[in-house]
Amino acid sequence: MTSVAASQAKPAAPRLMTQRKIDKKIKSGCGSGVREAYKPWIKIWDIQSRGVSHLVPGVKFHRTHHLLSNAERDYHLILEQDPSIIDIREQFPLLTQAETQAIASSLNYRHPVYPGTQVPVVMTTDFLITFIDSEGEERLAARSVKYRKEFEEAGTREQNRMAEKLEIEAKYWAMRKVEWKLVLHENLPQVKIANLVILRTYAIIHPSLPTDKNINSLIEYIAGSKTDQVPLKTLLEKTSKAIFIEYMGVKRLFHHLLWTGRLEVDLTARVISLSEPLCVRVSESFIPVTPTFEVPRHA
Repeated sequence: MTSVAASQAKPAAPRLMTQRKIDKKIKSGCGSGVREAYKPWIKIWDIQSRGVSHLVPGVKFHRTHHLLSNAERDYHLILEQDPSIIDIREQFPLLTQAETQAIASSLNYRHPVYPGTQVPVVMTTDFLITFIDSEGEERLAARSVKYRKEFEEAGTREQNRMAEKLEIEAKYWAMRKVEWKLVLHENLPQVKIANLVILRTYAIIHPSLPTDKNINSLIEYIAGSKTDQVPLKTLLEKTSKAIFIEYMGVKRLFHHLLWTGRLEVDLTARVISLSEPLCVRVSESFIPVTPTFEVPRHA
């Protein structure tokens, strides 16, 4: 995962924003497209973040994700690993400006403008998510990701202004019948995030490893083992000898199957360690011997 400090990123252009520039940006495709073809409305070099921005090469979608804070990076990790999610569009623009202006007016709020101008800001949602629901239908969800301390450390006037902007955003999505929620970074499962950082490095492995034969052999051995009674490294060493795959190959394949959900562990319990036992279950959606398809679900 590549991280770029905001102060080290390409500096934002000092020139004032104009409607002509916004129209040109829209025409160039910013904020449009899906999956690999999506172009975020905001790139990390477009604004000065108060924290750390991240350019993250996607493992679910083969494009670079522009994440403007550690909070966005951590939430993106959770989204990427969820098998029910089929698209992640960060920094999604709430177009048209006229619509968000009308919403602000209906709420008796002042619509934000670009500094030094009267040009209305193109408001954005941190993540627009496409997922498959429990009935197999494709649906959208919008999420704004913030730190609780942003609200706690702000003055009353600033708190009210933040709440107003969030209310405009929430109403924009409500008018489209899209669920919108505010996600607070402090409420995210930090142990799970630490585990996903580990597992993500195995999200893409050499294609010679995740073959049906290798996956079935590893899962059958794990299914017959008391995984919670030996250190993980010992378990992987025994698996290596039993299925005739070298240790590092077994380690990579095992962690890859944890990332994809074919093997299941409680990622919120504690950080995965090779020196400690790990209670591993075979996913009910995976049946060894014949190739299967995962049943997606949205948490």
